[in-house]
Amino acid sequence: MTHRIATSPLLAAVAATATSITAFTPAARAQEAFDLGQITVFANQAEAVTDLARTGTTTEVITADDLAQSGSAKLADVIADLPGVSVSANGGLGANTALRVRGLDGKYIAVRIDGIDVSDPSSTQVQFDWGLLSTEGVSRIELLKGSQSAVFGSEAIGGVINITTARAGQPGNSATVTGEAGSFGTYRAGLSAETRSETGGLAFSLNRVETDGFSARDGAANTEADGFRATQLTFSADVAATDLLTLGISGYALNGDGSFDEFGGDGAPPFDEFNSVETRALRIFADLDLGSVQHGVAASYYTNDRLSSSNGFATVFDGTRRTFEYKGSYAASDAVSYGFGADLTRETYDSGADSGTEDVSGIFGEVLYAPDADLDLALSLRYDDHSAFGGNLSGRAALAYRMGAGTVLRGVASTGFRAPSLYELNNTLYGNAALQPEESRNFELGIEHDYASGANVRATAFYTEIDNLIQFVTLTSFPLPFTGQYRQVPGTSTSKGIELSGEWALRDGLRLFGSYTYTDARDATGAPLLRVPGHDLVLGMAADMGRALSGRITLNRIADRPAEFGVAMPDYTVVNAGLGYDITDDAQVYLRIENLLDEDYQTSSGFSTAGRAVYLGVRATF
Repeated sequence: MTHRIATSPLLAAVAATATSITAFTPAARAQEAFDLGQITVFANQAEAVTDLARTGTTTEVITADDLAQSGSAKLADVIADLPGVSVSANGGLGANTALRVRGLDGKYIAVRIDGIDVSDPSSTQVQFDWGLLSTEGVSRIELLKGSQSAVFGSEAIGGVINITTARAGQPGNSATVTGEAGSFGTYRAGLSAETRSETGGLAFSLNRVETDGFSARDGAANTEADGFRATQLTFSADVAATDLLTLGISGYALNGDGSFDEFGGDGAPPFDEFNSVETRALRIFADLDLGSVQHGVAASYYTNDRLSSSNGFATVFDGTRRTFEYKGSYAASDAVSYGFGADLTRETYDSGADSGTEDVSGIFGEVLYAPDADLDLALSLRYDDHSAFGGNLSGRAALAYRMGAGTVLRGVASTGFRAPSLYELNNTLYGNAALQPEESRNFELGIEHDYASGANVRATAFYTEIDNLIQFVTLTSFPLPFTGQYRQVPGTSTSKGIELSGEWALRDGLRLFGSYTYTDARDATGAPLLRVPGHDLVLGMAADMGRALSGRITLNRIADRPAEFGVAMPDYTVVNAGLGYDITDDAQVYLRIENLLDEDYQTSSGFSTAGRAVYLGVRATF
């Protein structure tokens, strides 16, 4: 059963947050039809909220409870526990960090925070740096896997990650305060508050993190710690202007600065390496609910200013994005719904010596068809007109077939594209104005079964191919002069594999969960794509140990990674653990241990990861 709420992602997320937290377990998903169960807000255009059992798109959901129980302060590490997702970082908290979904790196993953596109237009590729974002202030995450260009446009070949921050959900007032201290001189503090009445709601979250860190560059000679400091603010508000019209606003701000290491190791004064970043994002929207017809308009602004100092030279990177969008939907009957809309985006990039601007306008349409109670079909089409490359048509066809009690069969076929970034086109040293968009095709087939006992299992096979992959090609190497250029690699690159996952409730209060992903990702020459593990295993256990004590332990085994720059990348196993104790119904103290076994490993060649680290914190709600 599909349930409708207001069309804006912001308001949809309010209902999603309120319902998904109470419906986290597989057993809850199997309740009566009037229960929302586990839902997706972003998988379709024609419906604002869809039961996961009725969408063909492979969707992973992380709730506020999952985040509170997780064994990491870094949001990227929590997402990396999902099937098909891996992480690599050039150091500790604040260091450049990338996620990969089914073997495809950050430039193929669209990222939204409260409906705002937060990928950086001034970055080498248009992508999001996950090293800057912690779990504080985040209430829900949805990961849509596979090509979603038919819904979200360029950069959505590998998937889309939608992040919802603190939300005013249930009527009333509440506030949450967190504080934490631990290894490497790390301190975190956060405050979230929300209020909701019959006519509207307001929520905000303010978080601060400081850490002395450790040397980002690996090796005994590298001893200078690379610290990081950041302050993050999010807010949202909505008001029912009339019975039919809802107005709203959401915003995101981040100020951060920290040290980093180049490939050469620790910098020495005056050649210390450091980054500072200032991000601002704002979105306003209006939703009109006319019953079977919904209309929504929104405007958003994003700017990211970075200052990077390396080897005594400082470079400024400024990126901006302005977006205007209209979305509509029409429920023609219980069996048929239509989604439609248009958007216009302008991105700019400026690094002083280089700059560029591009405009992209898009129109899209979607049909959802449920001929009976067991089958859901979705067809999505999107046409984008790029100021530099002209038109591109993307499509997605998906089905969900409920084969029997608790069993869902899913299938998806989709196409996608990625336009070259402004940096790849315009950079004086490495850019190439002759680049053309990459084009892709994606296929997946999966099956999932929920057992009456509360257990569930899922298997998904996936295949993605990309034509004319853009890669950096080294023309002359060290010793200087070093030259290179972004170039099109003729032929077809592929990423294929299988995801397996499951969850088992052994008894009341004791739950086992796990996933395994096999990925074979190669470019057109047959060379494996860097930093993609062939085997990724996650095993975990969560337990309630008495009235007030709870615990969680996870193991992540990474194996079969290709060599980087001729250096082998060994397999590794990382174990994280945590304990929580409820002082009262509204206050908890917790202990988190990262890398419990003190594993010595690297996710990026030559860059350090933390050894065993211990953190003690408190969380209270009023």
